[in-house]
Amino acid sequence: MVAKKTKSKKTKRVSAKKLCSSVITKKGVKKNGTLKKGYRYVKGGKVVKAKAKK
Repeated sequence: MVAKKTKSKKTKRVSAKKLCSSVITKKGVKKNGTLKKGYRYVKGGKVVKAKAKK
């Protein structure tokens, strides 16, 4: 008897951007990277909730 070679199954690769975007989520940032309404950037790149002006 001779063993037959079988084709290995190829797995789909996921890019790092897609993988991380589903895991790391910041409050106030949409999945596509844009800010949600009522949030803004401050110095240092942090996202904070904007306060209403009086």
